[in-house]
Amino acid sequence: MKSEKIRRILVIRMSSLGDILLTTPMLESLREAFPLARIDFCTKEQFSYLLKLDPGIHKVIKAKNLMSFRELRDLRQLVKLSNYNLIVDAHNNLRSIYLRMFNGAKVLVFWKYSFRKLLLVKLKINLMKNLPPITERYRRIITRIPGLEFKTEKPKPVVYTNETSQRAVDNMLASLGLNEGTKLVCIAAASHHFTKTYPAEYYAELINKFDSSKTAFFLTGIGKDTVNIKKIKELSGKNVYDLCDKLETEDLVALMKRCSLVLCGDTGPMHIAEALEIPIVMMAGSSVREFGFYPQSRDAIVLENNALRCRPCSHIGRSSCPKGHFKCMMELTPDMVYAECLKLLDKR
Repeated sequence: MKSEKIRRILVIRMSSLGDILLTTPMLESLREAFPLARIDFCTKEQFSYLLKLDPGIHKVIKAKNLMSFRELRDLRQLVKLSNYNLIVDAHNNLRSIYLRMFNGAKVLVFWKYSFRKLLLVKLKINLMKNLPPITERYRRIITRIPGLEFKTEKPKPVVYTNETSQRAVDNMLASLGLNEGTKLVCIAAASHHFTKTYPAEYYAELINKFDSSKTAFFLTGIGKDTVNIKKIKELSGKNVYDLCDKLETEDLVALMKRCSLVLCGDTGPMHIAEALEIPIVMMAGSSVREFGFYPQSRDAIVLENNALRCRPCSHIGRSSCPKGHFKCMMELTPDMVYAECLKLLDKR
């Protein structure tokens, strides 16, 4: 595959927030391999902001968040008419397969290791121990390009924000009377799945351990996350601010840039913190390192209950604990999390 023959590249990754961020090191490698090529990225509308400020992306092709088959067919026609030489399918599901079919382009596909995941979840047979993190797995999609060498051994995600969001966050902090001496902590209070979400009462107990005159907490999320966030707010003090549904993605990026620490489960905003190199304490719950999504940044601590034979119960996450005890989170006590938070805050 000669670089001079590759002039138009399409990368497909529809969702989610975290996965899209984790493809960004692969985009850097594509730009190194094909410096003269135009790179477009196809994703859902709700995640398009993550890419539209990337100077290396020519165009973000926005797919509707809920697409009918007719809309998918129209999107496929747009892809076909764009005459791409190379399509990188970083999603590899039915929709992305349909979009890439019969386009006359060279196609490179993300390998999901689905059978290995099934063995690990169902039988606890672990054939994933030696797999690299997801950032590197995405980059491996393009290793079939002859002569391609990676300049960065341990790539991290990249995220951009804008001056408007930075000013808005600064104005918000000023209106709340938070001075430079106040440590700001962002809590991504809920994950999409129950088994990846740290209990609200534990978050509240953790918050109440901090000196309220020196630390402020921002609870972030969207939609149904408000249930957890309201509960945390009710059980904690006045130094806790509910920002559910009040931040666009770019605002969340700007807020995290101002924070000393991010607390979360296995959730997309964690990877924003990872990209910004903000210290992270992650409570893993049903997630395990082998799936590749643990943060790779220097100041990141992952708390997990390795004594449980039932972990992982799913490679995605569940709406409830299949065993009924939820020990993967319940045994990660606020005291344990608080001790790790102090280690990272002391370093800052």
